[in-house]
Amino acid sequence: MRITLFTALAAVCFAQDASKPAPKAVDAALRARIKEFYQYHVTEEYRKAEKLVAEESQDLYYAASKQHYLNFEIQSIRYSDNFKKAKVSVQCEQFLNGVGFMGKAVKSPSTSTWKLLNGKWFWYVDREELTRGPFGKIANAGTKATGATPPDFNKPVDLGGVKLEKDAVEAKPQTTQQLTIANGTPGTVSLVLHQNLPGWEVTFDKANLNPGEKAVATFKAGDNPHGGEIQIMVNPFGQILTVQSKR
Repeated sequence: MRITLFTALAAVCFAQDASKPAPKAVDAALRARIKEFYQYHVTEEYRKAEKLVAEESQDLYYAASKQHYLNFEIQSIRYSDNFKKAKVSVQCEQFLNGVGFMGKAVKSPSTSTWKLLNGKWFWYVDREELTRGPFGKIANAGTKATGATPPDFNKPVDLGGVKLEKDAVEAKPQTTQQLTIANGTPGTVSLVLHQNLPGWEVTFDKANLNPGEKAVATFKAGDNPHGGEIQIMVNPFGQILTVQSKR
């Protein structure tokens, strides 16, 4: 399992303080921290980036594989909580693995969440938000009425809790194959096709999975399906599920 770093909480709706623009000083300070943080992943100075990670999220940061970016550009910032929290979208350029991508630089979005602590902005993952779906908190989550046990946020989140039934498909022209994806985490997750291969079409019967739910991923091969890696990203964890296309 490989975990990408900057997609945490991407599936969570983030209420924006849209009634007025962010104070210039606040916005400038956040942009400076974002640029510093991502620049360390351009220069591969990951230990320096640790000082920009909130203390309660450092274990998640340490466990994540560190992405090497060629360059980056801030796309958008959405503020909430009276400009004390923000969801940031950054477009990053990097090399991807897999047939058809080797040696090619690809631009893709990276989402991260930030909060203001003692006058400084820090990258963080809000564990409580892991129980929220895209339209708010899951109904009756962790209440006695459901018989469910409330999640213990002091325990490490099982980033490997979303699993594939199997991790390979055959690259046979004009065939359709299906794999099951199960959500074993205590929160709602969403599935996004992160990296595809030429000659393949990948769809999901459902994009959002509540705890215990399953989705079916359908892989349709064209006339010349390439071999290599097809990657499915699991938000909000940024977990990468890798499916091998085998010739």
